[in-house]
Amino acid sequence: MDINQCLADMKTEYDANPTKAVRSQSFIRILHDFLAGELQERLSPSAIRQGISVEEEVELLGSHKPKKTDIAILHPTNGPLLILGVRSQMSSVSKNALTYYQDIIGECISLQDRFPMAVYGYAYLHPLRDPKTTASVDHKRYALMYQAISGRSGHNFKDVKGVYDQFAYLVADFSATSPKLRDDLIAPVLHSDISITTFTDRLVETFKARNLWLDIFK
Repeated sequence: MDINQCLADMKTEYDANPTKAVRSQSFIRILHDFLAGELQERLSPSAIRQGISVEEEVELLGSHKPKKTDIAILHPTNGPLLILGVRSQMSSVSKNALTYYQDIIGECISLQDRFPMAVYGYAYLHPLRDPKTTASVDHKRYALMYQAISGRSGHNFKDVKGVYDQFAYLVADFSATSPKLRDDLIAPVLHSDISITTFTDRLVETFKARNLWLDIFK
């Protein structure tokens, strides 16, 4: 499955029953499964022999309480190596975006306190327009917000909290028969890459750069 097919499946699920698709999380689980599948395909034979696995809906211990993470790559004896959060917000974007922004920063801090060497990523999806009201969404503003909490790097990366290693912001046009990404709307205001099309590659590159002795990715 590629990202276009993933979005098409999400559209089908949402159009069938919008309320149920969101409340039951069947809509966002399609994106979960897509990203988990991409990571699974990248695992090396050595990783599989070691029992390293890609898991969804994993409960990890944060700094103060257990946190349910959407996707994690787990080593059987050494714990999480890579942790991903995935979220969609299909309506009332302007009303709730800042609250969710705080939440994802707090989630990151809690897990980084306990697992500072893991690679952290987050994928966030907004529609091109609110499907219920057709109101426009300030995608450029949100793209800049998510860029601001992405790019944990440098020799002291383990001391940086509340910043993800890689972020993916998806602006999806679900109004057409075949939904499509609108990276073109946000690219002009960005100085770094937060596209979903490069997300898995960026996560893998970050992991390899930090763990030269670990051969878990192809």
